Amino acid sequence: MEALITKFEGLGLAAEKAKEAAGNKKLGPTLSDLIDASGQTTFEKTPGMLLYTLGTTVTKEKTPHADYIAKAIASGRIASTEQLSAATKYCTKNDPTAEEKAFDAACGVGVVVSDEEIAASVREVIEGARDLLVKDRYRALGRVLGMVKKTPALQWAESGKVKNEFDAQTLALLGPKDERDDPANAKKAAAKKPAAESLNAAATKAAPETKRWAPTPLETMFADGDISRLHKVGENPQIKPELTEEHLRATKGKVITRFPPEPNGYLHIGHAKAINVNFGYAKIHGGKCNLRYDDTNPEAEEQEYVDSILDTVRWLGFEPDQVLYS
Repeated sequence: MEALITKFEGLGLAAEKAKEAAGNKKLGPTLSDLIDASGQTTFEKTPGMLLYTLGTTVTKEKTPHADYIAKAIASGRIASTEQLSAATKYCTKNDPTAEEKAFDAACGVGVVVSDEEIAASVREVIEGARDLLVKDRYRALGRVLGMVKKTPALQWAESGKVKNEFDAQTLALLGPKDERDDPANAKKAAAKKPAAESLNAAATKAAPETKRWAPTPLETMFADGDISRLHKVGENPQIKPELTEEHLRATKGKVITRFPPEPNGYLHIGHAKAINVNFGYAKIHGGKCNLRYDDTNPEAEEQEYVDSILDTVRWLGFEPDQVLYS
């Protein structure tokens, strides 16, 4: 155990994280094998984190060439999360040792996108979406950032640099956030009558408004981070190709998610997050989400909780495609 912890610390993991990984029956052996396959024992920060990520996301069944990817990380050929994602996807259906040039092309190996190219590509997208940005301001950022990420020229650019450039250019265009970016204030401002029309301006003068929290648009919520890199429909590797084909026939190529609470109590903040992720992800991809009551503890279930859960889902702005029971 101690030897394994020391081995994992060579990836750059903190002692506690290395201990946790070593104690994981699935991750521990997988990560150890990947380190051995890489041919190194110590790593710089980026390759170390990429190798750890590889260990947490692959299985021998789904990614038979994980050892090859580990070597590519250690050598610097795979140097970003975007490239790693492309590499694991490529290796599920192809043998990288058969044609390394095809692997390199599919994973952007050796491709360098300069700061100038990033700035130019971001500028082009923002110019094309100028009317939308001027109209909806910061509420449109998620949609426009999604456009930026789909730009072919930026496929292999460093995501951090792209986001920083996007933030800088949108700030230059829109300026800092103000009352126009608070939906509650905007509605109140539109409803106010000019002071000149008031019979007693001093008496009716509104007190200074406190800045209110405004919800993040769903497009923004799913435009960045790990959640933005979820598999598209049909791309999630399966042990047997027939499973994918059967899945696509059943879903007709659409995103279908579910929110599966147990109706044995009232929902809490963690459920609110799950509702937004499951219903929101389906919504922005034109899919549907089912509310499926999980019948694992029937003795504690009450109709009051069943009704409360559905009310909460609707209160958060969603409507289940189906209400199911299991």
